[in-house]
Order: sequence, then structure tokens, then C-alpha cells
Amino acid sequence: MAPLTGEIHELQAEVERLRLLHAVGLELNASLEFDSLLSRVFERVLATLGAEGGSLWIAEGEMLHCRLAAGGAAQRLVGAEMPVGTGFVGDVAQKQKTTIVTQAGDDPRFRSETDRAGESLASTVMATAMVVGGETIGAIQVVNKREGAGLFDEHDREILEGLAATAAVALRNARLHTAERRARDLALLLEISREITATLDLDRVLRSVVNLASRAVSFERGAVALYEKGVCEIRAIAGQDTVDPKDAKLQDLAVRAAWAAGRGETFYVRDALAPATDAERTFAQIFGPDLEADGMRSGLYLPLADEAGTLGVLLLEAERPEFASDTQVELAEILSNQTAVALRNAQLYNQVPLVDTLGALAAKKRALLAIPRRRLQLAAVGAALLLALVTLVRWPLRVPGEAPRFLPLARAEARAMVPGLVEQVLVDEGAAVTRGTPLVRLRDAELRAERAARAADAAAMRQAAAAAASRGDAAEERIQRLQAAGVEREVAVLDEALAATLVRAPVAGVVLTPRLAERVGARLEPGDLVATLGRLDTLELELGVDQRDVARVAPGAEVRLRVDALPQRTFSGRVASVGELPVDDGPAVRYPVRALVPNAAGLLRPGMPAHARVLTAPASIAGRLTRGPARWIRLAWWRLWS
Repeated sequence: MAPLTGEIHELQAEVERLRLLHAVGLELNASLEFDSLLSRVFERVLATLGAEGGSLWIAEGEMLHCRLAAGGAAQRLVGAEMPVGTGFVGDVAQKQKTTIVTQAGDDPRFRSETDRAGESLASTVMATAMVVGGETIGAIQVVNKREGAGLFDEHDREILEGLAATAAVALRNARLHTAERRARDLALLLEISREITATLDLDRVLRSVVNLASRAVSFERGAVALYEKGVCEIRAIAGQDTVDPKDAKLQDLAVRAAWAAGRGETFYVRDALAPATDAERTFAQIFGPDLEADGMRSGLYLPLADEAGTLGVLLLEAERPEFASDTQVELAEILSNQTAVALRNAQLYNQVPLVDTLGALAAKKRALLAIPRRRLQLAAVGAALLLALVTLVRWPLRVPGEAPRFLPLARAEARAMVPGLVEQVLVDEGAAVTRGTPLVRLRDAELRAERAARAADAAAMRQAAAAAASRGDAAEERIQRLQAAGVEREVAVLDEALAATLVRAPVAGVVLTPRLAERVGARLEPGDLVATLGRLDTLELELGVDQRDVARVAPGAEVRLRVDALPQRTFSGRVASVGELPVDDGPAVRYPVRALVPNAAGLLRPGMPAHARVLTAPASIAGRLTRGPARWIRLAWWRLWS
């Protein structure tokens, strides 16, 4: 009995250990922030094992760095490093195993570490490596168990190994997430840098900077201020095309920008209502009322400076405290450095004398006059031919069709007329049928039995009427004949119901419903759908045409299309109708156009992706190129003067 009780206790302990590791795994994998995850792992290990202290080491290359420590040597261990394979923790990390050291003073590797830290020798030390997929993430060391004699046992070792394995996976995922996010941030900075440096127009650079900054940091108000003759002025505001220099709020904003730029470094006010540093307190004391009036609680002020001096300041303010994380502040600093370079280039470009431009034009004129007369004549003839080509040669304009889709023509539905169970399916999907072709047979045994019984009743009533007539009982004869007529009408109704148990095709076409045979045994009620039929020898193509081009499309216009299944073949059809109401499928206004496409060979099928063009009135190259700008100019002129 005693061995069985011991096995039960061991099993219960194992179940409890697995339950604990599962709960810890869910807790650790709920976060992808590496630094916060480190402290959570360390605290969880110490609390679970009941250790007095310990340390958490992270592998970076061939070195282990102590990121967290608790206990007597905590202050000296944090920030320490050791090669993997050297020292007690480094040796454990390299061998990727758990080690329990009792009487730690007997182990010279651990004694050297604790002696340097000035910590008294512990009675029990346990360390394990955090490994995932053969990669060592780091190591965890715990010292002195609080309960009992302060000694760790094999159960503690198993728990530490499980915690280390779970922590290794969580830390590896957090590190990969951090690297991926860093790559996205760098890609964003590269994209913003390209847009900033794509122009040398100073005002355009300023507007691009202040608007693109919102892609790196979320804020409520952003602006760029420049120094003009020693005066700081707001030159661009996020979300605005123009700046009113007489606006009192912008003048207050410029004063804040000048004060922050005077510090010569990035100034981040995390919360103006609760300043944490002397500089923040001074800023809040001076500009607190202005910030409160504007509804702002935090701000980031980045000087735009290079080797030649300070050009201005990029300022971002938000209604919430601590609106920018440390990573976002770093991105904003990089953006400010790139902005300073772009601003300096734009200023230098604007200072280039106009005489250089005039000199370049004069040089072009001299080069043109130096061309031989014969060559000029040939160039003139070529220009005339080119002009004739682009204006006189005309061919149909191709209007693109959006989201084209094929639909079967003459679509019809066969439905049950009477209730019943499907006894037999007479056709398959894709079968060509004519009008009246049987599709499905419903079970009619009960109807036939009822019809036979009622017919027998009618015959009996007719015989009774004849017998009454032979007896000369006219009244009885009349009653029997009336009853027989009523029963015969019921027989006629039952005959119609029996005929309706055979569901027939309402039109000629192709069976489109899949897997009809699976309907055998299904219960149908009057009006239930049995099968869908449609013609496939000609398909209906429905496509959307932009409202700018719909006036050019008319019934009878040719439609050319290709499908992904047969990219080498071009199909054609004719427009049948143009819808009067637009298709509500997004911000662009499109009207439905329906065309009929012959499909005698059966190569096209409903639902195939297609690429369609509608051929409209002929247009020249010049007409095609000027069509869009001409439309825009006419509308702009009408809006301006009407």
C-alpha cells in the first residue's frame, strides 16, 4: 500500500508541476516586450522556487550579460558580463543543463563570483540554461531556498528546467518581434527620407516633414519652426497648407520652440502636469498655462541642427501624457537629423543666383543655332510627321471594365410543387435538358394509394346510384351521383398532385446545381429549390465602368476579354445594356454594364476571372493624352467662374 501511495503523490506532484508550467507559459507568452518580459521571467522564477536571490543572464554573441539580479550581490552583478563557458553560470549556459551546487563554498567557480560581489557564501545554488531550438538565449541562477534548510531538491530542479524552457521560447519570440519592429521602423525612415530629399523646394520640404512625422509618432499637433534673421517663426503645420504668422497661438508655439531649441538637444516633456526633471519643471512653469489652454499635456521638441548651426526645431505635441515611446523618440531624432540635411540643401539651392539659369538657357540657344540647316529641316519634317501621327491616326478607345464576372443566361429555378421525400434524381450537374425534362422524382406511394381508394369510392357510389335508379328511388340516386361527382373531383386533384411529384425543367438549359444526387431522401416542401438551370451557350458578362467613361459606352459596343484559364485567346461580345444606378462598391462611382458573350465551344464558365475592355469611339494619341487634363481643366474652370 505504501508504494502505491508514493506513486500517487509523485503523480500529483507531476500534474501540479505541469499545471504550473502551463499557467506560466500563458503568462509569459502574453507579452512581446523584451525588457518587461525579462523582469516578469525573473520575478516569476524567484517567486515559484521561493529563492532568496539570483540573477538573469542574456547571451549576446559569445558573452553572457547580467540583466537582472536580486540578493546581496544584486548591485554589483547587474551589468556584469562573462564569456559563455567560463565561470559557473557561463559553464552551465554552454553545457545547456541544470546544475545544483550544495555547499557553494566548495565550488571555486561560484565562490569567485560571490567573493568579488562581496556576498556571503550560499548553501545552495541552482542554475540552468535557457535554450530553444539549440540556441542558448541565456541562463537563470537562483540562490538559497527560503523554506526548510535552504536547499533545492530534484523537484525544484524540474520546475526550474520547465520555467527556463518556457522563458526561452517567450524571450526568443520577443527578441524576434523587436528585431522585426526595428526593421519596419528603419524601412519607414528610409521611405520618409526619400520623400523629404526628393525636392529642393523649401516649403515643400517643410510640409513633407511635419506631415510624414505622423507615420512615426502619433500626435495631435505638429509644426516646424525656422530661424529667420534670428527670429523663430512657424513655417509649416501638420494638416494645413498655409500658416498665418499673425495667429497668437502660433506665436506662443514659436516661443516654446525657440526655448526648446536653445537647449541644443532633444527635449521631451512627458507630462506637463507632473514634471519629473528640473528642465521640465521650468518649462511647465513658463509655458504651462499656454499648454493647458491648447489642451496639450506632453511635447517633443527636436532641434534641426548641423555643423553650421541650428536651422530650426521640429515640435510635436499631444493631448495625452507620454505620447511617444523611447523607440519613437529615437525615430523622431533620426528624422530631425535627416530634415536638417534636407533643409540645408534646400536653402543652398534657393541661394543660387538666377544668372546661372539664364546662362544655361543661353547655352541651349547657341547650341540650337549651331545645328546645320539641313538637319533642322529633317527635324522639322520628322516633327510634322509625328504631329500627324499623334493627331490624325485614330483607333477605338479601350475603356477598362472593373470586377467583370460571368453569369449564366436565362437563369431559372425548378421548385417543388408538393411536399414529399426525394426518391430519385434523374439528372446530374452539367446535363443539358429541354423544357419539361424530368429532374427529380418524389415518393408518391401514399398519394397513389389514396387516389386508388378514392377512385374505388367513386365507382361504388356510381353503382349505388344505378341500383337506386333501378328501384325507382330518384332521391337516393341523386344523392349518390352528387357524392360520386365530389369524390371524382378529389381524384382529379390527386392526379395533379401525382403529376407534380415528378419535378420537370421549367426552361431549356444546363443543370447548374452541384451534387444533386445527394438530395435523395431529403424532405421537400412546396416552394423549395430543387435545381437551378441556365443557358451556357451564351454568357452574360457584368462589369463596372467608371462614371467618367460610362457616357462613351452604348448598347452594341464591342467588348473584348481574356480569362486566366486561356490567356492566349481573346473572346468578344456585345454590350446589351448600361445600368442607370451605380454599383456601390467603394469610393469610385461605377455603373454596371452587361454584355452577351457567345460561348458555343463551352470554354467559358460562370465565375471565371476575366479582364475586359469596352471598345468605344475612336480617339487619337493626342486625344488620349489630353483627355484627362482637359476634363480636369474644364471642371476647375467651371468651379472657379460659375
